[in-house]
Amino acid sequence: MDNKTKKNTNDKIDKNELSNALNNVLSKPTSLKEKINLSDLLELKRALNPINNMITKELTIKFIKNLKNIFANTPGSIPNELKNTDELLKDNAAVNVNANGYDFFKNPIIAEVKANIPYAGNKYGASQKSGLTKDINGLLDAKEKKGGDKHELSLKDYYKFLVILDYNRYDDSSSVHYSSSDAVEEFKKSYEKKYNLNDKLVILDINKPVKLDKDHVYIVKLKL
Repeated sequence: MDNKTKKNTNDKIDKNELSNALNNVLSKPTSLKEKINLSDLLELKRALNPINNMITKELTIKFIKNLKNIFANTPGSIPNELKNTDELLKDNAAVNVNANGYDFFKNPIIAEVKANIPYAGNKYGASQKSGLTKDINGLLDAKEKKGGDKHELSLKDYYKFLVILDYNRYDDSSSVHYSSSDAVEEFKKSYEKKYNLNDKLVILDINKPVKLDKDHVYIVKLKL
């Protein structure tokens, strides 16, 4: 692993990468300060804060549009109202990020949606893994959550999904290949080893749908 990859693993700012990313979306090239301080980072965070929610919402919409395909080999599993994609997308609650504590919550489907881009190229960073672990544990715990609290209504009769941004890109400036597919595989192995759950997580190929059940958490990778 090279030094630039290590920087990403430790969640540090790579100025060259930040500059390149900004110049890719700005109409005119710009240069960064020699020293970026905490105040600068907070200003960037404030300005960019809505981005994660926007991407999460788009991923949620993509997930809804793929429901028929995902459930193709599980006949009779979802009600007709969830098969009508156009009507479902008009339901603000269905596509409103975290409206019910989860990113998508419609009986009998529940999903957490993550817009993570792996910090370390082909591995998620520590904070990203922590967030993924929390979401999966919450799905497996199978309790309804609302406003951060867990209620007694069991969700064991729901199909459970973790929807992941499928991001695959080679960055010339840092010579890092970002691969969500590799990161998901690595995370799945480490999670199952840590919690001794060798059969609870299933990575789905939406082009090769399988028969689903309500005992597993299905990981769905979607491109935007």
